[in-house]
Amino acid sequence: MNFPQNLSIEEAFALAEAEAKLKQALQEMQQRFDSAVLPNRYNEDWRFGQPKKYAGALAEQFAANTTNNGSVSISAPQNVSAERISAEDADLKETLMLMPTIGSDALLGMHIKRFGCGCCIMLEPDTVIDTPITITYEVSEGLYTPCTFIMAGAGAKATIIEKHICHHGATIFCTRNIHVAQGADIAVELQEAGAEQTRAFNITNIQNLGGKVRHLTGYTGHSWVREETVAEIYSAEEGTEIKLYSANKLSGNAFLDQHTRQIHHVGGAGSDLLYKNVVDDHATAIFAGNIYVAEGAHHTDAYQSNRNMLLSENATIHSLPGLEILADKVKCSHGSASAPMDEEQLFYLCSRGISRRDAQLLVAEGFLTDVRERFQSRTETS
Repeated sequence: MNFPQNLSIEEAFALAEAEAKLKQALQEMQQRFDSAVLPNRYNEDWRFGQPKKYAGALAEQFAANTTNNGSVSISAPQNVSAERISAEDADLKETLMLMPTIGSDALLGMHIKRFGCGCCIMLEPDTVIDTPITITYEVSEGLYTPCTFIMAGAGAKATIIEKHICHHGATIFCTRNIHVAQGADIAVELQEAGAEQTRAFNITNIQNLGGKVRHLTGYTGHSWVREETVAEIYSAEEGTEIKLYSANKLSGNAFLDQHTRQIHHVGGAGSDLLYKNVVDDHATAIFAGNIYVAEGAHHTDAYQSNRNMLLSENATIHSLPGLEILADKVKCSHGSASAPMDEEQLFYLCSRGISRRDAQLLVAEGFLTDVRERFQSRTETS
């Protein structure tokens, strides 16, 4: 390796040790992908999903080696470093290889081999951005495999909105890395809009080193969605927290498969999750979440809640929140509830001249509204 100029002996040894650890990690990740198999129903992380229908079709698209037909545009203030990235960047591919997944190692490995383009947002320390930074990925046909990197320096504050627009028959498979330094306050929203027979796959990794992160997802129009979100906390600094939100309205035969992990590597920090779905017609919503508190991560405060409203007797809900706690003196809990719409609320609205269908839509909208309100609030507590 080439050492920088004016480097002390101690710094050189530290740099060499760090590079050796990275090389070992990359070798382990390569072995992970080499041994990975396509998702199947025997894999716990895909037990209620449709891996043969979705993951198999996605693998076929990768194997066909079709060109990426998507495009990316970025709208950001001048004091924000926003760059497009390409598949030629080896360092970024190594970063992707280190990403955790929830049962999709094989698919991530395929993504790494052919990701199309993407963007990198870098917020310098103490940068405060008042207007949202917007990233838009759009795909008209075939398979599009972009990636997003968001890196927020210490004390930075910003809101990033990432939009995915899929036209008829298209598929988007996006990987997203969010790194937040100490004292930063970052809000990231994913707006996923599809059309007839479109599909979406999102793998997100959030690494919090001592800041505040709020993350919101919302899906409309797609026939099939798989979402994997791994949120990791590495700092015991006071005020460190991650809040995960999702609000979705499903109809027709839509299929939404969401998996999350809140990982507390150290104690003293907090995480909170609120995922809500309104499910109509023959649609299906799956939520499988896990809070993991590592050994020695005492005084962790974590919560997880999945709430679902059914508008049809033919709708299907699978909700599997879970805890894995290896430390003492923690405050961790989870909750799940799925139920039809409140008939008293419907009666109240219908008695005032509103049709039953419009009343259902109003109640459903109110059910989802508080998710966005919590996401937009910087002062909300767990």
